[in-house]
Amino acid sequence: MQTPVTVELKTSQLQDDKLEEFELHETGTLTQKNDNLYLRYVESKNQAQTTLKIKADELMLTRRQKELELQLVLRVGEKTNAKYKTAYGTIFLTASCQKYVLEKDGQASGVLKVAYELYSEDDLLGKYKLELQFKP
Repeated sequence: MQTPVTVELKTSQLQDDKLEEFELHETGTLTQKNDNLYLRYVESKNQAQTTLKIKADELMLTRRQKELELQLVLRVGEKTNAKYKTAYGTIFLTASCQKYVLEKDGQASGVLKVAYELYSEDDLLGKYKLELQFKP
């Protein structure tokens, strides 16, 4: 069953000693299948379609915007492979997740807090923190 939800996303990224913070407020849908949550929304600013598959210990993020596509899996304490497809080719990345906390409050609301680093080969591209809140 799909449930309409509001999505609030706070993101901070630290790249080359420069900190940037973003906030996003959108509407989307939440679907629960078995123990997995699927959160889908479209960013109104740039029309990026975002799908989050949220498990108790893992986040799978897929984000599509025109010819760009990011596929990222985050598991705390593990390094995982990620792909960033562009019009010029695919960039292979590695993600290292330091923090993953999912707090569910009922069937269709909760908060997810994630901290991770992205690498291209052995080069650190940035450190990221996400705080995602969803509710009916």
